[in-house]
Amino acid sequence: MTGEEAGRLIDHILTRYHAVHRAEMPDLIQLATAVEAAHPSHPQLPRGLTDLLRRMAWEMEAHMRKEEDGLFPELRAGEDRMAMAMTLMRDEHDDHAARLEQLAALTHQHRAPPGACATWQALCAGTGKFAEDLREHIRLENEVLFPGFGA
Repeated sequence: MTGEEAGRLIDHILTRYHAVHRAEMPDLIQLATAVEAAHPSHPQLPRGLTDLLRRMAWEMEAHMRKEEDGLFPELRAGEDRMAMAMTLMRDEHDDHAARLEQLAALTHQHRAPPGACATWQALCAGTGKFAEDLREHIRLENEVLFPGFGA
């Protein structure tokens, strides 16, 4: 993969995924906080969801910064000596995938219970979209970008 091809893909990743994750995570955290506060005795309450989302936001921000400040500029320049960095990013992607499994379990596969309030419904719709986006984000990096540089 040339630096120019990588640059186009990286630009797409930055605008479609990094920026969107950063914009959506605070809203999801706010929704989770509201649902946990409003329905403390509900048997299907996603207890601990706010904490999980905060942890995911923190981990993802650190990960995206590593890509934006280190890996992506090197790949844009056409550097193919970043195999170790890409391996480490893949390891972190695996960690993100494990968090997505926790997220799906807590939200009952991103489905609000029957009769749930609009906030709870919005939370589940939002976590479902976020999970889908993050999976595609990870796929693009692991299966398209990184292999273009031999990793």
